[in-house]
Amino acid sequence: MKAVLNRLVLAGTLFPGLLQAQSITLNKATIRLFEQPSGFVLGAAERVYTSYFNTLRTRWIGVEATLEYAAAASSFKLAIGCQMTSPDGKVMDGVWKIGATITAGSTRAVDANYMFGAGKEGWQTGVYKVSCSASRPIAETTFQMSPGPSLLADTEFRLKDVKFFPTGSQTTPLAERNYLDRFSSTEATRIGIELSLVYPGLSKSGEVPIDCYYLASTGYVLGTMTVIYKLEPPATAGTAAIGLGWDQPGRWSKGEYLAICQIHGRPISVDRFTVW
Repeated sequence: MKAVLNRLVLAGTLFPGLLQAQSITLNKATIRLFEQPSGFVLGAAERVYTSYFNTLRTRWIGVEATLEYAAAASSFKLAIGCQMTSPDGKVMDGVWKIGATITAGSTRAVDANYMFGAGKEGWQTGVYKVSCSASRPIAETTFQMSPGPSLLADTEFRLKDVKFFPTGSQTTPLAERNYLDRFSSTEATRIGIELSLVYPGLSKSGEVPIDCYYLASTGYVLGTMTVIYKLEPPATAGTAAIGLGWDQPGRWSKGEYLAICQIHGRPISVDRFTVW
């Protein structure tokens, strides 16, 4: 996700009884998107983060904001508003604001709310932009809205194999991968997942988004990231790979992890690896 950084964010408080605005010195801000069915905002463990949605299934899109800042001098609520720009250029304000909880002495805050719906006219296909601000711009990202599962109507994907491998910010080339199912918590940075897929002969080329995330035994969700799998006739098999984690070692918690990958919200892979 692309971040737009400011050194200072002014916080118009969400509490009407307070007259004076608070502030934090912002070092980094990112936003992630997830599908929200309705009702209360999904908990962090239930969110599947993605940048690819479809017009048939998607009802609401939620936005999660992560802020990293110098230690806060006091506690307050930071109101973060977001706007969505549709493929035709129309700008829509988010239904709600994100009420980020800033705690005195803290250096990081994560909060979310559901923001955007299809409206009476439904979703347009194409690329949307989401930008968020708290008196000043803090972050923006894009997402793709596809025509829906009909993209896969004439192609049946089958999963042949799942493998894990250590990787960096750039996914290790296929011929250089060292496959493992156990990783050191002190040495691992990003852990890659490779999906081997088979499918019938193709009549035309296309692209399929595959969303993957890792679920720790504690309930913590790492991801989601999307890899675009390209279909090129006359191929009947191929691999897709993506790495999730951090650029620096030492941030993995020990335990068992579920690796879950989906196509258009439909799970195609659930596998495990261990961090020791």
